Amino acid sequence: MPEHTTQETTFAVTTLGCKVNQADSEAIGEQMSTAGFIQRGFDEAADIYIVNTCTVTHLGDRSSRQLIAQAQRRHPDAFLVVTGCYAELNPQGVAALPGVDMVIGNTGKDSLVETIKQRYESMAGQVASVEPEAPTPPIDEMLARRALPVLPLDTQHIGSDNALDLLPAEPEPAPENPSSLSPFTDNTQTTEQANARIFSRTRVQMKVQDGCNNRCTYCIVPYVRGNSRSRTIDSVVEHVQRKARAGYQEIVLTGIHLGDYHPAGDEQKDLGDLIATLLRETDMPRIRVSSLEPEDFRLEWLDLWQDPRMCRHFHLPMQSGSDNILRRMARRYNSARYREIILTAKQRIPGVAISTDIITGFPGETDEDFELTYQLAQELEFAKTHVFRFSARQGTAAARMRGQIKDVVKKERSARLLTLNEEHSRQFRQQFLGQTVDVLIEQSKHGYWEGLTDNYLRVELHDLPNPEGAWQHKLVTARLSHLVDDGIHGEYVAY
Repeated sequence: MPEHTTQETTFAVTTLGCKVNQADSEAIGEQMSTAGFIQRGFDEAADIYIVNTCTVTHLGDRSSRQLIAQAQRRHPDAFLVVTGCYAELNPQGVAALPGVDMVIGNTGKDSLVETIKQRYESMAGQVASVEPEAPTPPIDEMLARRALPVLPLDTQHIGSDNALDLLPAEPEPAPENPSSLSPFTDNTQTTEQANARIFSRTRVQMKVQDGCNNRCTYCIVPYVRGNSRSRTIDSVVEHVQRKARAGYQEIVLTGIHLGDYHPAGDEQKDLGDLIATLLRETDMPRIRVSSLEPEDFRLEWLDLWQDPRMCRHFHLPMQSGSDNILRRMARRYNSARYREIILTAKQRIPGVAISTDIITGFPGETDEDFELTYQLAQELEFAKTHVFRFSARQGTAAARMRGQIKDVVKKERSARLLTLNEEHSRQFRQQFLGQTVDVLIEQSKHGYWEGLTDNYLRVELHDLPNPEGAWQHKLVTARLSHLVDDGIHGEYVAY
């Protein structure tokens, strides 16, 4: 443990899980930097490591433990902080892992940075300038336990405008066919890809809502994220204005249950009111909306997408095309309503990309149920379908249901949906060949640059002027020429 904290005290953040966790980590990085700490990559030596965990699946738990172990091996004397959903669900188990110094659940994230600073200084032998409300355990005792007390769970992460990502400068299991470049499915990226985004100024993920009041029978997220709560419209607008001034080209509105956005203090307003205000009062070039649940979707919101600053993409999880299975999942819509939303969006917004999630092998899913799902997916022709084989999650109602499906059946059904996805994804991309589009450059990869159009097309650019230049987070114009892998090759036109 370092002997003192100075401006040279370094920290590193790593993230697992959904887009909301990504937004949290970006905010943690900002707040730590504002507090005077110096950010490093997670693969570098640092004085403080912060692991933002996931627990949506058992794989999330395991990956979280692996990242904790990596940090501990890299710098055994570093101050190791674990937060996120796994820390919320099993704080005592996390606290017992080797090297863990502090455990902070989601509901304690608001005070995370201040708490880290106080605890780190305390363990470094310093006396805080302000007496703590409760006596701090002796340093020898804390070092012996290597696990500090879990923060009390009485503070909501997003309950006020003082929360993490407003300070100055689900989520499902991982699918079998993750996107290679997507602002909507960050839980499908490698840890390296996800953490690279924390240092990027291409787009910023703005968490405007957290928690969920639904209780889908397969999902553990509400139990680790709490009830639904939202930020005020004014605070979101102020944040987006600041990011636009800082040079960001795109804001992604995120939330655990984003469609349930109702601003604190004015619950009669909804997501449509927030978007309309952002279009009116900010200059952000692109506004992208993250995953929405079909039961929340209001068709009148589609009018907002007549503004070219709104990215033409919706991620609307279908999960199943069988009303019987949707009821067993405790989803709050039926297949007819889902079909209406998709067809109306396609009619109202030319070129819109609609992606979805489908779970195969849910308990009780018969061959007839699956065929209904397949037929609906075939009819709606999604730009991208993330296919999940049902995985029982301990603590959820679905894990206790009768009629669990054999793995071989899940695999067969999944394979059919994956083949259908490949066909539809290719068809969707082909329709844009020959068009000239704007591309927001994300990253350099294997000697070329790649980025996303507003409607979720991944474009590779091999002929940018000065290819070694600083093209990241720039909007360039390109002509789409031919398909490559899961993207499109673009020819540079202008910047």
